[in-house]
Amino acid sequence: MYNLDRYNKTRYSRRKKQEGLLELASREAHERQTVYFATILNDDGSPYCAMESNVGYFGLDFLGDKYEDYLLYEYREDEHSGKLFLKVITLFEYYPGTTEKKIRIDFRYTKQGDYSSLLYQGESYDGTYEEIRTDYPPISAEELEKLWVDYPKFGEYDQLIRLDRIPQLARERILEYTDKEFPAFREHLQRDIDRYEHPTK
Repeated sequence: MYNLDRYNKTRYSRRKKQEGLLELASREAHERQTVYFATILNDDGSPYCAMESNVGYFGLDFLGDKYEDYLLYEYREDEHSGKLFLKVITLFEYYPGTTEKKIRIDFRYTKQGDYSSLLYQGESYDGTYEEIRTDYPPISAEELEKLWVDYPKFGEYDQLIRLDRIPQLARERILEYTDKEFPAFREHLQRDIDRYEHPTK
């Protein structure tokens, strides 16, 4: 709410306490493809992920038990098709029991299906910082297809937050961490698999 209000305060400052106004400002920003923020909630009203939308960009920060961002989706708009492509999936690993980041891994994809990862760890101030890049065989055609999504209408973000979009190798690495530190991720993943890949007939 703070960020959204900050970006719209010039036009709406006199009425910023009216809830409907923030939605109006966000809707306008969506239509114009300018920056706005939103929080997507769980069924119980707790935050599930935080979303940033900007020109040709959607970023989704999936939140853990302490509201730390453990997973990030970065979509970029394809100028030819108008669709969004899930270009980067980022896993943040934390020191156990804390909200201090230990490792960051970017899983990067191209529109041709190329796949690589970039791991960041350590600190520059003590000389332990390093980046480790790994290249992998291309992902399958089925996995590549899941990285594409239609540009959403305002308020309709279910397709953006599908966890079953994560290709298998990245999924296995994410589960390796979350099974220990955030077991709910596996439940969320299975929910999306059941909902989108095995719908009730």
